Amino acid sequence: MDLKYIINQYFPSKRVSDVSIFGNGHINSTYKVKLDGISQEYILQRINTNVFTSPNDLIQNHLKIQSHLYSQKQNIEVPELVGRNSKSHLYIDEDGEAWRMMNFIKDSYSIEVLENENQAFEAGKGYGWFLGACSQLDTSEFKEAIKDFHKLSNRINQLNDAIKSNVVNRLVSVQDIIDFYLKRVKSLLEIEKLIGNSEIPLRVVHNDTKINNLLFKDEKAIAVIDLDTVGPGVVLNDFGDAVRTLTNTAAEDEQNLELVNFNIEAFESFAKGYLQQTRSILNQKEKELLFKSPILMTYIMGIRFLADFLNGDIYYKTNFDNHNLVRSLVQKRLIEQMEQNQDKMKQIIKDIN
Repeated sequence: MDLKYIINQYFPSKRVSDVSIFGNGHINSTYKVKLDGISQEYILQRINTNVFTSPNDLIQNHLKIQSHLYSQKQNIEVPELVGRNSKSHLYIDEDGEAWRMMNFIKDSYSIEVLENENQAFEAGKGYGWFLGACSQLDTSEFKEAIKDFHKLSNRINQLNDAIKSNVVNRLVSVQDIIDFYLKRVKSLLEIEKLIGNSEIPLRVVHNDTKINNLLFKDEKAIAVIDLDTVGPGVVLNDFGDAVRTLTNTAAEDEQNLELVNFNIEAFESFAKGYLQQTRSILNQKEKELLFKSPILMTYIMGIRFLADFLNGDIYYKTNFDNHNLVRSLVQKRLIEQMEQNQDKMKQIIKDIN
């Protein structure tokens, strides 16, 4: 793999001065690119086509968002794709690997673990802005990057398949964890029913609102990044997944579970920022269920990590033994603490509204 050759497909007349691995994403391979004589830096990504089987759909979804947002004056931005020519933003190399290039948003930084409540408020404003900015877009014009990405019944089926197959003989070591998750299936599926009968409407949403998919500058959220999963979805996905990551007082793969706690103050700050931007957009049923959405999304991520562990770690990148099991245990502990705080979360949302 000659990265400079790939970069040259986007910048044929420029000399590459530096290419370095960038970020810590689970799925795609990401590189930061510097060119001679240009202050603007760029991000080159190899799209994981095992996960995103139709990479051009990602490009087209991104371009729709990009075109819509850049036709308006916005305080927050999204990365802008770089075109190879007038027709293509996607490059397929001789090995069949899919690549894209986008601008690097300078003087910005991302957060892995929340540092203060202002960051939570700004995150709420950022993701709330994104929902509002996309609220006039037609969901039918967007392709699902991964079919049924956040559909709970689909993820439960995947877990059950992993349990049944037990391909690497790990089942016996995690039976108590499996029991924890399966015990909660019925109550959480009630939310899916509301989506099915349209009481919770489909919207164009981000679908991957981890805290590190926001960029900050001078303590302000300035960009929403990683648009791979943008498309049809529900607001509970975005609100819940953001809360899942920013209220965790430790890393997603923290091995010392005593350090993993649910930060209710961060939840309140995020909710204030989010509803400041979306209060006039959301319907009553969406607002009523916001408090429960963090449990739903933490549950979905927990069983995804657990299923991957049972399947032999074939989806998420792992850096140490039992990495996916550790990730699932972190989600399990967060669920336990969120359940203890459900009444407080519900009252917070009610007070803000």
